[in-house]
Amino acid sequence: MVDLDRGDMAILHALQDDARNATTESIGERVDLAASTVAARIKNLEENGVITGYEPEIDYETAGFEQRMLLVGSIQGNDEQIVTAVSDLENVISVRRLLTDEDDLHIELVSRSQERAEAVTDELHELGIEITKTSVIVEAARQSFDHFGEKYTTDG
Repeated sequence: MVDLDRGDMAILHALQDDARNATTESIGERVDLAASTVAARIKNLEENGVITGYEPEIDYETAGFEQRMLLVGSIQGNDEQIVTAVSDLENVISVRRLLTDEDDLHIELVSRSQERAEAVTDELHELGIEITKTSVIVEAARQSFDHFGEKYTTDG
């Protein structure tokens, strides 16, 4: 666990607002730190695993992946690598393993066709996962945890 101070939290907040267009200079102005300090802190946050990547938000339907589903299932046995194995399957965009006896795996997948979605279900079965519920996602929203350090920035 990394002990985040006010500056780190403010930097995380600024990156979540718009990491693509943020420069160390613009972040520095928002968090009242020198650009070189911001760069060093970002590097430290990356090296310590707090920042694990920068990825775009994709509108899957606009990109042609009209099938968006949530599969709920149970893992047969105790496979410690199951989340990695499932996330490596084509079309799977998120996997969550829960601490529960039943329905301990939630898998979100996107697909261009129902046939491909069914093929993913077959691949999951081959990995030892019994799918118990399948739902079509009709609407979704994702919110960053933007309360990291807004109060420590010039806009907070």
